[in-house]
Formats: sequence, C-alpha cells, structure tokens
Amino acid sequence: MSIELKIKSIHLGLEATVIRREENKLRRQMLWMRDRQMDDSSLHSQWLSLKQHRRQDVRDENRATFLARAYIAGKAYVSVEAKTHDGVDFRVRQRIVKMVQKYHSQNTTLADINEWIAA
Repeated sequence: MSIELKIKSIHLGLEATVIRREENKLRRQMLWMRDRQMDDSSLHSQWLSLKQHRRQDVRDENRATFLARAYIAGKAYVSVEAKTHDGVDFRVRQRIVKMVQKYHSQNTTLADINEWIAA
C-alpha cells in the first residue's frame, strides 16, 4: 500500500472541508449584501466556482485516490464500492491508472482497471 496515496486522501478530505468553510463565508457575505440591497454577483460567481470545484474536481480526485488504494491493496472493486449506481466514469478511471502507475506499477493500463471494475 502506498503511504503517499493515504496522505493524499487525507488532504483531499481536508481540502473539501476548507472549501465548504469558505463557501459558507461567501454565503453569509452575500446575505449581508442582499439585506442592504447591494450587488452580490461577483460573490455569487465565486461561490458557484468553489462549490463546483468541491463537488466535482475534489470529489472525483478523492474517489480516484480511494479506488487506486483499493486496487493496489488487491481488494475487489465490488467489496469497496458495492452500491454505486452510476459506475466509474472515464475521467476517474484515467486518474486511477495514473496514480497506480506512479505509486505502484508502471505497466498498469486502463484495460487492467476496466477489468478490475468489471470483475
């Protein structure tokens, strides 16, 4: 198992927490500005950007890290993510391959990951 991936997973969880805290600050600022009938459009766009980054980018990277750690540990995909409804999208699969290649085996391919997920 890769200690680097474990550390990365912990930091991604903390990053989501920090982003959520900043989102809440922006939301309070927007409410304050709306109460005073001021324009809050720039704050709103910042808030949407942070929210999208946390919900899509950080979440996908954390999921890919989690699945890469499971693959390296030799766990079956269904034992790790038994109740997934949407499957693993291509972008996450590519990130899994890159992480496994970097931290475990240079000759792991996308076909190996697809086979692991389908098994």
